[in-house]
Amino acid sequence: MDFSFTEEEEVFRKTLRELLSEVLAPRAREIDRNCRIPREVISALAESGILLLTVKPEYGGQGASWVMGTIATEEIARADPSVATAVFHLVEASWGKIVERYAKPELAKEVLSRAAKGEGFVGICSTEPQGGSDVAGFRTIAKKEGDHWVLNGEKTYISGIVEAKEVDGGYVTLVKTKPEAGSKGISLFYLPINAQGIETGLFDDMGRCGISTGWIRLNNVKLTEDHLIGRVNEGFEIAMEGFNRARVFVSAGCTGSAMAMFDYTRDYVKNRVLFGRTLASFEGIQFPLVDYYSKIEAARLVMYKAAWMVDQYDQGNATLRDVGFWAAMAKLLAPEIAVDAIKEFMKATGAYGYTKDTPLEMAMRGVLSYYVGAEGGQNIMRLILARFLFGSEHLPYKQK
Repeated sequence: MDFSFTEEEEVFRKTLRELLSEVLAPRAREIDRNCRIPREVISALAESGILLLTVKPEYGGQGASWVMGTIATEEIARADPSVATAVFHLVEASWGKIVERYAKPELAKEVLSRAAKGEGFVGICSTEPQGGSDVAGFRTIAKKEGDHWVLNGEKTYISGIVEAKEVDGGYVTLVKTKPEAGSKGISLFYLPINAQGIETGLFDDMGRCGISTGWIRLNNVKLTEDHLIGRVNEGFEIAMEGFNRARVFVSAGCTGSAMAMFDYTRDYVKNRVLFGRTLASFEGIQFPLVDYYSKIEAARLVMYKAAWMVDQYDQGNATLRDVGFWAAMAKLLAPEIAVDAIKEFMKATGAYGYTKDTPLEMAMRGVLSYYVGAEGGQNIMRLILARFLFGSEHLPYKQK
């Protein structure tokens, strides 16, 4: 067993942290306040090769491993602890990989090469108003009419609506092409956000404000066969692969933000003097911070095991079930530990931690998005793990 990063990975992390300390970290509060990632920040990430890092070079990426992509996501979240920039990065990297692997090469090259330059956008369009976790129960449908597929329905809680519209981006979109077949009747399409028949709207989220969240209504949206990703009625497993990949990066966003807030809080308590002593010298301050540092590190170990498992899957040495198990565990642990840790860090800084003079509150608002359900609710992660540990026949929703 080897728990060390390679020399290349260590150099990559160090170089990226230095870059982000210059181009992203000084603008994190501005991003949260103005609810927008500046175009020059996106351009800087693109020029450094960070956007769509894991996509093949022929499509504009670097062909990097999933471990390397996880390092990138974690470092982006350290620099912008609101996780807005990390979300921008991870949805493109995760679902861009799905486009690379399963879309027609011409579509993949067009979509991904633009996104890698920061001149396009690719994300995921899955959740529906009546629910997001019951994928087999989706109501958005696509019917074949002549040479086109016609899509009708509604999707909601979608990251990057504004960003996608500005650059003519689009989404990997889950639809029913055989409604009576449940999960075996799902197909994936690439949905251009500015296609005729699409109506959009926005939500006013409490956190990760630098990237927009909204909804899409599809009214007789016509797509050609070239927009199909994978085969008809075989989209469910591909979508699950995408979610598993994304959950690893989500975990990295949470641990990156939480670890940045630990560093911030440690510096504060080492310099804050009370009763003639630094706050850091009180066990009541030290011990909870030590506990949560340990828990964040434990979550990181599971997260990097999950990232490694994705790489094993890509090399043909692991199954999608293997990836799903570790990705679910990482997604279960990281958001909950991050929320609890940042809450403890706010307590350690007292009244000051409740102000916007610290990054603690925007970090808390950001990681909460993954705590309450983005990329799969926490109890869904428990159901996934329970299926592995107890067997599908014991799942609660299958009991009569």
